[in-house]
Amino acid sequence: MLGFEETILKRIKALQKLIKQAGVEAVLIRQNADLFYFTGTVQDGHLVVPADGEPRFYVWRSYDRALKESPLACLGLISPLHGLSHFRQVIHESSLKRARVVGLEMDVLPAKLFLFYCETVWPKARMIDVSLPIRTLRSVKDHGEIRCIRQAASQAHLVFEQIPELVKRSVTELDLAALVEAELRRQGHCGLMRMRIWNQEMGMDQVVSGITASMPSWTNTPVGGRGPHPAFGMGASFKKIVENEVVSVDLGGWYNGYVCDITRPFFIGVPPQKVREAFDLVKRLMSDLEERLIPGAVTGDLYDYAVKFMEDAGRSQHFMGVGNDRVSFVGHGLGIELDEFPFISKGSKTVLQPGMVVALEPKLILDRYGVIGLEDTYLIKSNGCERLTLDDQQLVII
Repeated sequence: MLGFEETILKRIKALQKLIKQAGVEAVLIRQNADLFYFTGTVQDGHLVVPADGEPRFYVWRSYDRALKESPLACLGLISPLHGLSHFRQVIHESSLKRARVVGLEMDVLPAKLFLFYCETVWPKARMIDVSLPIRTLRSVKDHGEIRCIRQAASQAHLVFEQIPELVKRSVTELDLAALVEAELRRQGHCGLMRMRIWNQEMGMDQVVSGITASMPSWTNTPVGGRGPHPAFGMGASFKKIVENEVVSVDLGGWYNGYVCDITRPFFIGVPPQKVREAFDLVKRLMSDLEERLIPGAVTGDLYDYAVKFMEDAGRSQHFMGVGNDRVSFVGHGLGIELDEFPFISKGSKTVLQPGMVVALEPKLILDRYGVIGLEDTYLIKSNGCERLTLDDQQLVII
């Protein structure tokens, strides 16, 4: 197995191969998740990767931590940075000042910074978006990444084992969320879940019960929730948890920067036939999708299958949301971020490969009872898939 230094260099060389094929002379990486992937640390810095030659990590804050944490330090590839004007200076004093095609992470880079790099650092260069090759490269996990996701799944399992008792101790959704989050933190969770898409925000968990499950939010998720206030109108609220409703707990385990995603429904009381039938339907769909989660499968086809399955069951209007607020996906990739490639979504042409990690999350909304949903994290292998999250796929009766 490769050491971390060799792993980082292998990733950088893979990126260099991709950008060279695209005619890009240099790539500038600024976003935290990408910086962690290619440097092994999250610092405020500029990673410059030429198509040929050695990369250079220019770090403003904290240079000392970068030296301690990044394998690039052992190779002498980290330099201090004293601000944006200094970055312009170091580029203009290097051969990269003549670069005519420069790649940027245009899906996440703020417009002000984009204009600075265009107008001040490389005024004669053509800027192109390299977010697609970066995200495509990151979508196939190496052994170290898979090991971290397994550990995240083990962390989530330890917390889920306690949830029936935590529900009994909770008066409101926020009470339960606080207890769940405390347990996650005790297991080493950093307290945050990274998302790449602009203006999407997510905590460690999403706790909703009963009618709050049908309340949509601004987030591109099948379940919104009321939230504590319109200032953050999603997830757990002050609503009381009562009998004869579903309490849905959706949480992400976290280990060394990598996440898993899992959802289970809990029912307080004796589930009526309507709830049991809905859960059985979701579980059958999950089983069908698992069988189709194989190398070579086209992710858009998987989404189409799920939609057709629910249409045939007469449940399409309450699948993955309600009415016009339904989302157009049934699964997503994950790793350092919760919303990585591939997306199991409408019209997607991505082909599954061994090493990809995805979360499947078929969910039905029942107006009175809440959300009936499952979510699990899977590793695509050469002969199919392996479920990494450990809890039984069941409607847990409390």
